[in-house]
Amino acid sequence: MGGKFSTISSAAFAAAGLLAVGLCPIPASAGGGDSYQEAPAPTGRTIWEGFHVGVHGGYADSDFGIGQTVPASPLVTTSDSDDGFTGGFLYGSSWQFGNYVVGTDSVYSFGDTETGLNIAANGLSATAEVEWSSETRARAGVLVRPDILVYGTLGVAFASVDVSGTLIAGGSDDDTVVGVTYGGGIETTMGSRWFARIEYVHTDYDDESFRKVGGGSFDVDLDTDVVRGAIGYRFDWSPFDLLNGN
Repeated sequence: MGGKFSTISSAAFAAAGLLAVGLCPIPASAGGGDSYQEAPAPTGRTIWEGFHVGVHGGYADSDFGIGQTVPASPLVTTSDSDDGFTGGFLYGSSWQFGNYVVGTDSVYSFGDTETGLNIAANGLSATAEVEWSSETRARAGVLVRPDILVYGTLGVAFASVDVSGTLIAGGSDDDTVVGVTYGGGIETTMGSRWFARIEYVHTDYDDESFRKVGGGSFDVDLDTDVVRGAIGYRFDWSPFDLLNGN
C-alpha cells in the first residue's frame, strides 16, 4: 500500500494546490506586505466563520491485520488490504482569529472495502468489511491567502467492522472499533460562503477481538488512509449562538 498510496496522496495535494491558486484571484494587497484582512460578511462574521455542512467523496485504502490470541491454534498471522470509493457528509463550526482559523469537524463515511483475512492452517478463512466510519476532529489552520486555508486535523474515529467466514463462531460477527485520526488539507472559498477542500486522513484503530470456531479468539487490526474532496456551505450562524439567545 505504501508506494501506491503515497503517490496518489502526493498527486492529490499537488493538484489541490494548483487548483486553489488557479481559481482564486490574488488580492490587490498581496504584494504590499500588509497582513491578511478578514473577508467581509453581511452580519459581522467572516466567510471562514460559522456552522458548515457539506458532502464528500474520495478514495479509501483499508489495511487489515489478523493475529491469534490464546489459546494457541494453527491460525496464521497475516494481513490484507482493499481500496475503493468512500463518500458521505460532514458538518462543523469554525472561528477566525487574524490569520488563523480553528474549529471542529464531524465526518460520516460509507463505502465498500472488503478483504480476505487469508487462510488458517486448518483451512478455515474469513473476510472483513468496513461498513461505515465516523470522525470527530479538531481543526486548526493558517490563511496563506485570504481565500486559502492550509490546516491540520486531529480527533477520534469509529468504524463498524463485520467479520464473516468459516473461521468465525456463528459464521459472522460485527463490532465497532475506536481509533485516532489525523491528517491535513487545503480549503478554499468559492465566493460568498461556499467552500471546497481536499484532504488526507490516516486513522489507526485499536485491535478488536472476535470469537473463532472451536473456542478462543483472534484479533483484527484496522488502519485506513483516505484522500477525499468535499464541497459545502458555511452559514453566518453557529450553534453557540443559542447560548446567547440568538
